Amino acid sequence: MQWGNGAVPARRALLATTIIIILAALLATGLESGASARPSTERPLRAHPLLHQRGFADPSVTRYGGGYVAVSTGRGAPRATATSPTGPWTMRRRAMLKLPRWSVNQEIWASDMVKVRHRWLLYYSAPVRGLGRGARCIGVATSHSALGTFRSVGRRPLVCPRGADAPRAWDQLRHRGRHMPRSGVIDPSGFRGAGGSRYLLYKTQGYPSSIRIVRLTSRGARVARHAHSRQLVRARGIIENPVLVRRHQHFVLFTSEGFYGGCHYRTTWRRSHRLLHWGHRRPHLLLRRSRMGVCGPGGADVVTRKHEQPLVFFHGWTCWGHLPCPPSFHINRSRGMHPKRSLYAAHLRWTRRGTPKVRGFLHPR
Repeated sequence: MQWGNGAVPARRALLATTIIIILAALLATGLESGASARPSTERPLRAHPLLHQRGFADPSVTRYGGGYVAVSTGRGAPRATATSPTGPWTMRRRAMLKLPRWSVNQEIWASDMVKVRHRWLLYYSAPVRGLGRGARCIGVATSHSALGTFRSVGRRPLVCPRGADAPRAWDQLRHRGRHMPRSGVIDPSGFRGAGGSRYLLYKTQGYPSSIRIVRLTSRGARVARHAHSRQLVRARGIIENPVLVRRHQHFVLFTSEGFYGGCHYRTTWRRSHRLLHWGHRRPHLLLRRSRMGVCGPGGADVVTRKHEQPLVFFHGWTCWGHLPCPPSFHINRSRGMHPKRSLYAAHLRWTRRGTPKVRGFLHPR
């Protein structure tokens, strides 16, 4: 085919335009690739479990003379120790061998271990009759050492709603609110305030759920005289596992949100200038599956360290050993996957604005 004289310039112009478009597309692709290669606070992170041979859900981790000690959800509060946060983590004798009479069995959920003066306290939630299926109350136990056997303090629960088949608790949730469910309480968490004052945070079971706080005595084993619990945060869905940290002039509240048995379970944080006034503080994401590849990161606990970055320990679902469960995982549809909640940890960094960020994850030794 022959081209006329007028068609040649037009063809050349079309060819030049095509080349320019292709070069522009390649340049844009290169710029985009370069942008994704630059360091970013949103780049994907990868975590590896520190303890996955057995489940270790809702970890409470603290430092003691021999390194680190942790307790988890399970019969008698399973316990593990390590000389370093990266492990190796070794299972020890469970923290509690006997629970008080008001407890239906020894299945403890999300306990919290703290040291108060020269003794150790274990706040725990145990099943109780009279409040409906699955309802629990909170008790406290004490030991002379972090690795010793914890024994319940007194016969009364520390926190327990009215109507439970148990002795009258120190905190009965008198001011719970008309529209809050009359079920149990779980997820106890100790907090040391200004001047050494002590508090206990916990979650109310049912929907809507709430996080409450009550003032304790200086020894931490009783509710302070004339003290009554009050609501800090309320949510239509599930909000649980409260951990409170003071950072300069702010209080930062870490919580877990969502259904615990799936990968969308996540860890969030809120911030307030005042301990007892949180209003409608909006939650911000700290740990989520889409960024770190861990299925359902929750049950977080923060460990502060002198002259070192704080650490955040949490659990995540693993299947077929140490592998993260797939994004579609659901505990009620997990036959053959052998799921369990394994122990993870990450470095926690505070920005100039005083907000928490995950800097990197700890890898097992």
